[in-house]
Amino acid sequence: MDEWTAAGLDFPRGEAAAEASRSIVAGLMGADRSDVALIASVSAAAGLVVAQLASERSAGSNVVIGEREYSSNHFPWRMLVHHGYEVRQVPFRNGGLEPDDIAAHVDGGTQLVAVSGVQTATGHRTDIPSVGRIARAVGALLFVDGAQLVGAASVAGDLPWIDVLAASDHKFLLNAGRGIGYCYLSPRAQDRLTPVNAGWKAGAEPLASFFGPSMELSTTASRFDNSISWLAAVGDEAALSVFDTFGPEAVYRRNAELSDVLRSALADAGWVPRDLPPPNRSTIVSVPLGDRDAVEILARLREQRIVAAARDGNLRLSLHFYNDEDDVSRIAATLKKL
Repeated sequence: MDEWTAAGLDFPRGEAAAEASRSIVAGLMGADRSDVALIASVSAAAGLVVAQLASERSAGSNVVIGEREYSSNHFPWRMLVHHGYEVRQVPFRNGGLEPDDIAAHVDGGTQLVAVSGVQTATGHRTDIPSVGRIARAVGALLFVDGAQLVGAASVAGDLPWIDVLAASDHKFLLNAGRGIGYCYLSPRAQDRLTPVNAGWKAGAEPLASFFGPSMELSTTASRFDNSISWLAAVGDEAALSVFDTFGPEAVYRRNAELSDVLRSALADAGWVPRDLPPPNRSTIVSVPLGDRDAVEILARLREQRIVAAARDGNLRLSLHFYNDEDDVSRIAATLKKL
C-alpha cells in the first residue's frame, strides 16, 4: 500500500502475485495449477455450476444438498427450483452429512451432490471418497465447499473424487482482508462447464485480451477466472508463504495435534465437545451450547482475548498452526469458570 501510494498502482505486480498464489493453493489442494481457477468465493463457484445445470435440465433432474449447509453452499442450489429441478435436502447426522444418508437421496436423475469438506458449525469432516463414489455411480458432479478444509488439513487424497472444490482466502489460507477465491475444476468438470462470465482474464493471453473481435480463451481452468483484487493477491502471496516456510504436512500435523489437545482440555473443564469419530474430526472443535447464553460466553471469552463464534447452537473454536498449548489452556480455564 505504501509503494502504491508513493508510486501509483502496479497492477502487473498484483497479477504476478495472483499467479504465485494460484500455484501455492494448487499445491495445498494436491492439484495441478492448470486445474485451479481464480473465482471470488464459494457461492460464485456454485453460481457457475448452477448456470450450467440450468441449461441442462431434463425430466427427473435433481440435486442433492445438505439440509443445514452454510448458505454459500445452499442458496445457489436452491435457485435451481426456478429451472425445474427438484432440490433434495439431506438431514444432518453426527453434525454433518453421512454417505448412507446421501445415497438414499441419489438416483439416476441426480445431476450434482454438494457437501462441505468440513462443516463450519460442527467441525464434521465429510467422507468425501465415499460421497464421491455415490455421485460418480450416477454420473453426478460432486461440489465441495472447501472453505474450512483447504489449508487446514490435507485434501489431496480426496481430490480424485471431487469435480469442483472452492475455497476463499480469508479462512485457513490466512488473508483476513479477503478478496480472492480458489477453485479446483476436474478435467471432467472443465469439459462440461462453460465459462459464462468470461472476461479478459479468461483469455489465453489475458493482457492481450482486452478487445474483440477475436476470442481465444485459455485451454486451462484459468478460462473460468474472475477479475481479482490486486491488493488481496499481494496479501495472499505473503500469507501463503508460511506454508512454504514450514511445509503443508507439518502444518496439518500440528493442527491435528492441537485439535486433540483442545478436545481433551475442554472435556476436563466440563465442556464436552461434540463427539465425532476420528476420521470426521477437523481443526474446528464445537461444543453444543444447550441452554447456555451464547452472547455472554462470547463476551467472557473476548475479555480474555479469545476469539470464538456461536454457530447453529454450538460454541465453535477454530484452531490453526499459529495457536499453541497456552492458548488451549487459557480457553479451558476461562470456560471452566463459566
